[in-house]
Amino acid sequence: MSAALPVAFVHGWAFDPTFWAATRTALGTARTRCLDFGFFSPRAHMDLPQVPYIGVGHSLGTLWLLRHHGPLCRGLILINGFSRFGAGPDFTAGIARRVIERMRQGLLRAPQGLLHSFRLRAGIDSPVPEPIARDRLETGLDALMDMDCRADLHATTCPVHVMAGTQDAIAPPALTKACFTARPIEWVEGGHLLPLTHAGACAHAITTMARRITPS
Repeated sequence: MSAALPVAFVHGWAFDPTFWAATRTALGTARTRCLDFGFFSPRAHMDLPQVPYIGVGHSLGTLWLLRHHGPLCRGLILINGFSRFGAGPDFTAGIARRVIERMRQGLLRAPQGLLHSFRLRAGIDSPVPEPIARDRLETGLDALMDMDCRADLHATTCPVHVMAGTQDAIAPPALTKACFTARPIEWVEGGHLLPLTHAGACAHAITTMARRITPS
């Protein structure tokens, strides 16, 4: 991959920057930066590059990028993502608020258990990182419940590539289709963690977009 454009990665809820290790390895010598919501670290680091870049988001990270990618972004790759997650009167394909509220209550009562069960449902059975920053995780749940980036997606002027898993248990195909009705979707035979399970396919999508873009 050309080193002309750096790549900024934004992970999803209940994960951290290490989530992108396999995809970054598959990209070889590409310049990359991983933002950090701070779910498992003393502080958040959410500074995007101050030069033209490609943004790659996973799950909650796709919502954040749709809202914050800015004029320097030359392309967006949205993996296992959505423009809205929580259901609403005009978005019945979303996840019911009661489901997200149950997650919030579990996070407050027994964060380790809630996070482990969520990550297991997403497709990974590994120890939950420490320390757990419950306040930032709760803020992330608020975004999943209420953040609506459908207008942001409509207003986005840079190229957007959507990747989704056919067996995604967190962001099911019906939700994906409802979010991206006007855009093609690259369907992959997999679940919610494509950057882990299909790192090569994710890297291929990034390099393909990078070849189409000049770093001006």
